[in-house]
Amino acid sequence: MKSIIRAFIATIGSSVSLIAAPDMVGEWTTAYGRYSDTITYKADGTYVSVTEIVRGAEDGQETVAKTTGTWNLSGDELIHAGEGGSLKMKIRFVSQSSFENLLASDGEGRTYEKSEATPNTKVVKQQAAGQEKVTEPKIGSPERKAIMDAMRGPVSKRAGTDVIFTGSVALYKDWVKLSGHVSPKNGKPFPEEVADEMEMDFLAILRKVNGKWQTLYYGWSGDVGALDEARQRIPEIPEILIPKF
Repeated sequence: MKSIIRAFIATIGSSVSLIAAPDMVGEWTTAYGRYSDTITYKADGTYVSVTEIVRGAEDGQETVAKTTGTWNLSGDELIHAGEGGSLKMKIRFVSQSSFENLLASDGEGRTYEKSEATPNTKVVKQQAAGQEKVTEPKIGSPERKAIMDAMRGPVSKRAGTDVIFTGSVALYKDWVKLSGHVSPKNGKPFPEEVADEMEMDFLAILRKVNGKWQTLYYGWSGDVGALDEARQRIPEIPEILIPKF
């Protein structure tokens, strides 16, 4: 009986894994409700937090808010100190690239994912060391805003209401690929005739011509259909953005 108990205890002990605290320096992102939050922790003990309203922004409402301050990780307590005072987060590391905020104000655990990023530009894809990169314009940057604005008109017309976009923006030379989703700006449901389509994954291809972004293609798809269609319609799209099938 003792040997069975010892074996049982050993089994429980082996199933529990303690995740060592990862390197906090870098960019961490989460999404919750109407918002997305990106926090960049710097090696000098400072941080930059950018909160963006990604769904249901009201007319005249600022869609991006930025805060700065200092940070410190003590055990499972992550402390932010800024102009508005101190904020303590009790966190649990899920992996070396994610942690959960157990004291989220919405009452639910909120998971932050670490991205491979530099302070200025996200590296989305790199063919090889020393070769050209695909990058992502930072949230709130003039370049990202110009890209979103170029899509907003035609997609809003298709949707029957003003829209906003969420997702990744892959920038390569004078080409852009946006992969993500479309949401109504007013937070209300899409018109019934387009609601099902709008729920699917969104893809857009843009190109900068004479200094201005132009939307060459946009569409929705639950699989690779939109990618395939975009490649067929615009064969000159760089393969680094959409590989040839």
